[in-house]
Amino acid sequence: MKRSTTIAAAMIILSFVLWKCSSRQPSVTSSLPQNVLASCTLSADTFKTWFKSGQVTANGLVTPANSVTFPKNNTNCDFYKWSERMFLWVTSPLAGKTVLESPEFYNVSPEDSAGNRVLIPNAPGKLLHMSSHISKSGASRLPVVQDKKGNFFEIEDTNPATKARVKDAANKVVEVAQVKAEGNSFVFLDAAGKTIDHPKAIIEHKNNHHQIVHRFMAGNRTVLLDENGNVVQSEAGQATGDVLMSQGGSLVYYLTMVNDVYAWYLNLSKNTGLMSKQFPTTATDRDAIYAYALLNHVTLPDPNALAMEFKTSWVLAGSLKDTTGYVIISAVIPTYDTSNPKEWKPKGDTTARMALVGAHVVGSVAGHPEMIWSTFEHQNNTPNASYAYLDQSGHTQIQPQDTGTGWLFSNNASDTAVNHSHMVDTSKKGKTSDIIYATPGHTISASNTLQILPWGSAPGVPPNPGDTSASASNSEILSINNTIHQLLAAGDVRKNYILIGATWTQGGTAPNGISYGTDKTPGVSVGTSVVANSTMETYFQSTSNSCFSCHSAFTTPVLTPDTISHVFAAIQVFPGTAALKKSPAKSKH
Repeated sequence: MKRSTTIAAAMIILSFVLWKCSSRQPSVTSSLPQNVLASCTLSADTFKTWFKSGQVTANGLVTPANSVTFPKNNTNCDFYKWSERMFLWVTSPLAGKTVLESPEFYNVSPEDSAGNRVLIPNAPGKLLHMSSHISKSGASRLPVVQDKKGNFFEIEDTNPATKARVKDAANKVVEVAQVKAEGNSFVFLDAAGKTIDHPKAIIEHKNNHHQIVHRFMAGNRTVLLDENGNVVQSEAGQATGDVLMSQGGSLVYYLTMVNDVYAWYLNLSKNTGLMSKQFPTTATDRDAIYAYALLNHVTLPDPNALAMEFKTSWVLAGSLKDTTGYVIISAVIPTYDTSNPKEWKPKGDTTARMALVGAHVVGSVAGHPEMIWSTFEHQNNTPNASYAYLDQSGHTQIQPQDTGTGWLFSNNASDTAVNHSHMVDTSKKGKTSDIIYATPGHTISASNTLQILPWGSAPGVPPNPGDTSASASNSEILSINNTIHQLLAAGDVRKNYILIGATWTQGGTAPNGISYGTDKTPGVSVGTSVVANSTMETYFQSTSNSCFSCHSAFTTPVLTPDTISHVFAAIQVFPGTAALKKSPAKSKH
């Protein structure tokens, strides 16, 4: 009797514990339709060849894709498979860390006071350094803002050494002494306190001047004025520098890295002028970079990967209920005095375990010097808005918007007030992090995020059963995701990450910033043309913009690396790099 009573009591306690666990807010995931048309797949035998061991093993080491032999007569699926393999490669465990932390990669430093960056090589015992905000810049390398219609503009500020000026109604240049807000309108005043009639911004940057606005301040309100005198209406009136926070209370931290081929290509290009017109895409390019590195006593282990750039987003692992489904690394991050809910001041650095939540995977391949721009997210990040796809019979199906309350960046998938920035970082050149301010009407806090454009297809948003272009595009991404998840071994942490999409230009032509058009339009983004990462383009999701809206020269499309890659021009060459004195040696890879 005593024994049965003890067992009964134990069962009651166990039931209570299980009830308490089940009553906690559950984690939710983006559930991918399984009846999708198998329009982008991969055989199990081919997938095995991706692994260094030749066998699919849980968290096994994947080798990089051969970008030199990228198919000439390619399909969209070839770009998506390249993206998947490169993501699996950099997130592979290696010597107790990840490939991303290996000597094949370099941490790109923040800008110094002169706007310069350096490459910091990975080395044993050296931790990566992350930033707490993300800054986007446009074709003229100016900060970017998005208006209420979803259009991107670059922001030009007044030179601190000069006075703010505009042109008046007679096109006469007038100094601006003050800007006053009067309701929803703004009045520009000259030094005498007189109103300046029909003020028009004077844009100093001549390239893309029609997509640049000048920033003025009316008290604590931002005024963005274009060269025609129009005030650009922005949701927050802020340029990028937005800070994102998870529902678990962690800031999102960012890391920019390049591979060794990118690093040595940059040095070869800047030191000798060779191959400076575009990123490497051929075996000849590879051999020249390999030889130049060898001349400087460096052997490139994976030269066929060609030039690659990675931007990743992370949260504190300690803020997660369960870290088993995340790629984890240790890194140095900035810390803040959080006593003021509207203003956090930096107070040094700390070392922390970080969990990967997003990744941009960018690289050059044969025939595509504009690079492939792909992006990945953790499946727990955000709910997806409704989207269309093709089922196994080729019929269009509508996937309803995700639901739930346990998303990493949303506490309610049904919330309609989504994608509003709650805080910005005022970082300046030469500083890794500066003060974080709450945006008007908010405290420094988590906001609700929604993936507005699941799988990056502009047509069919909102979903339209009669529009098969978005359905077919979405199906390809869903199909390759389902395939990779099925082929990965049980227990592989990378099963929890999803390819959101990838974009490039038709035939590798110079991008013109246009997000979509016909497949034969030169320079237009193709693939998933308006793809956006909810942790890196949280407040810049738009049906009218693509990666190339910022990574291009617009008016005169070119393929120069400093136009395609925002960090290329700012990175300084390795000190003491030898000049190229002999013909390139053949790579053995």
